[in-house]
Amino acid sequence: MNADTQTLPDAVTEPAPVLPAAALWDFDGTLVDSEPLWMKAQFELIPQWGGEWSDAHAHALVGNSLLTSGRYICDVVGRDDLTPEFVVDQLVQKVVVSLRTGEIDWRPGARELLAELAAAGIPSALVSASYRVLLEAVLERLPEGTFATVVAGDEVVHGKPHPEPYLVACERLGVRPEDTVVLEDSVPGCASGTAAGAVVLGVRNMVELPPAPRRVLLDTLAGVGLDELAAHVGRARASDPGAPA
Repeated sequence: MNADTQTLPDAVTEPAPVLPAAALWDFDGTLVDSEPLWMKAQFELIPQWGGEWSDAHAHALVGNSLLTSGRYICDVVGRDDLTPEFVVDQLVQKVVVSLRTGEIDWRPGARELLAELAAAGIPSALVSASYRVLLEAVLERLPEGTFATVVAGDEVVHGKPHPEPYLVACERLGVRPEDTVVLEDSVPGCASGTAAGAVVLGVRNMVELPPAPRRVLLDTLAGVGLDELAAHVGRARASDPGAPA
């Protein structure tokens, strides 16, 4: 080999973009910035029950099923006469009122991406730990048919981080989980989507999200259209070459 012969680095090939068969959306913190409403309700109610609440406690509940959060609050309050079901019912009532009477704080880029998906014929599902009565308060503000199906937290046996909510959505839509993209903002939600086998777009909001195979982490959905979504899905799939195609 000549002394002046150079070895050029291999060209970096960008993974091919892939449009998902369906988009599976989390609600709290991903579609609507409702986490502050839940926290406001917690700070109003828990002192009435004799407990002391903090931002650390509130952030520990982000993305959990409501009954898991209810059990956590009961442990903090330390009252045997309170049940997780009662705690959840009181919280839901307050948040539903806030959603029905106040302005909806949509997360940046979420409604725009929803509209692009619908125009392209790609179905969306709403998959939430929140209960149906709460979701209906927001769904009535969206164009009819925005979501092809809705899986609420009180309609599954196992909530996030279990994969059941996203598997139920895929079954209803008639798609393979590995062909879908999950949009989430919480650790339990991302874990649920990953366990289901979907590509996960983790959109940072109130908590930091860990990296994982078949996962792309974003700071915002603002400006994310179909082309960029497809590029993210392609990169996520390429990050786990051993996964099903």
